[in-house]
Amino acid sequence: MTRTREILDSIVSGTPGVLGAGVLAMDGTPIDVVKVDAHFPLEAVNQEIATLVKLLVYTCRKLHDPAFHDFMMSCERFTVLVAQPAVDRCVVVFLGGKANVGTARVQLRRHLPALASATETLAG
Repeated sequence: MTRTREILDSIVSGTPGVLGAGVLAMDGTPIDVVKVDAHFPLEAVNQEIATLVKLLVYTCRKLHDPAFHDFMMSCERFTVLVAQPAVDRCVVVFLGGKANVGTARVQLRRHLPALASATETLAG
């Protein structure tokens, strides 16, 4: 089991209602994915998530803020949390309708430094 998989497992196990989580390269290629709900189409949106992160990073730069931390998108049936632990990687957490978004954000922020370190190791 890779270090990124262990960290994703920690995020997922610490947040009831998670549908899945993953670390993606900025081209949408999955690095590690943990699915809780086998029927949730997490892989179907990898490219869109990576594109979203690129747009958010670009927007931050246009606003003269060099750092993108995290983003939350709330949909009718689920919520998406996205963060960027490294320049060439992003992490995404998909939550079901009954999930605790606050807990998920805390888990994501708590594990982001470890994800940054783990993804650096992958890149190096």
